[in-house]
Amino acid sequence: IKTNTQDYENISLIGSGGNINKIFKLSEKALDKPLSYMYLNAQHSYLSSLTYEQKIAELGLNPDRADVIVPALRVYLNAMKWSNARNIYVPKIGLSDGIVKAMYYNKI
Repeated sequence: IKTNTQDYENISLIGSGGNINKIFKLSEKALDKPLSYMYLNAQHSYLSSLTYEQKIAELGLNPDRADVIVPALRVYLNAMKWSNARNIYVPKIGLSDGIVKAMYYNKI
């Protein structure tokens, strides 16, 4: 990541997948607004302080999400740190659906 982003400034990331979608949903932000590094870091601290059971009971996380969301946040935080990105956008559409949509509209 460091090597591939070193020549760029003002980088924003795009996140896709169940963990980042859940974090975004918990943020209650508008769909067109990004999540900041500071927000993700605060969420990491907060979620790390909860037990597996608390994540399920208090946040309504599925059991298969409750045990992986903190390590997933660490991945996103590292990607942001290594690329010097300040924000991460979380589109409602997934990566594979986005590729199909782009193909349909002859964008790729």
